[in-house]
Amino acid sequence: MKLVPRGDTTVVDAYLSPILRRYVDQVARLMPGVPLFFMQSSGGLTRAHHFQGKDAILSGPAGGIVGMVRTAQAAGHAKLIGFDMGGTSTDVSHFAGEYERAFDTEVGGVRVRAPMMSIHSIAAGGGSIIRFDGARLRVGLNPREQVPDPRAIGAKAR
Repeated sequence: MKLVPRGDTTVVDAYLSPILRRYVDQVARLMPGVPLFFMQSSGGLTRAHHFQGKDAILSGPAGGIVGMVRTAQAAGHAKLIGFDMGGTSTDVSHFAGEYERAFDTEVGGVRVRAPMMSIHSIAAGGGSIIRFDGARLRVGLNPREQVPDPRAIGAKAR
């Protein structure tokens, strides 16, 4: 029955949903009368009042996959490898005629039981930098600030 992952999912949802709800309500107030839909981690859309935290965890990368597939199909391509490098992570996906989804996923070390696109994320995006800590090479964000390292974006380090 997988009670522990379901419990983890409930905790994640209880934490994220109130924050998400405030944001969604704010957007809805700014756009009265406009039907609002939000992308879910599964790649599907849902009405604003049904959008939950557990379904929003990978909604951005899922939207990227849907956009990648639609654009590539319009150009005549059927098999794809998606590579989406942001400031803090890189998301990799695969498409060979149908969307790949998972129901049991681990995101940021937390087990989540919710339908999600199959997305492999690594914590090494465009804002990451490689450094030697005296024992080994490390790649990632600036450990003191947890923000993209300025040297990775061409600025002077503080």
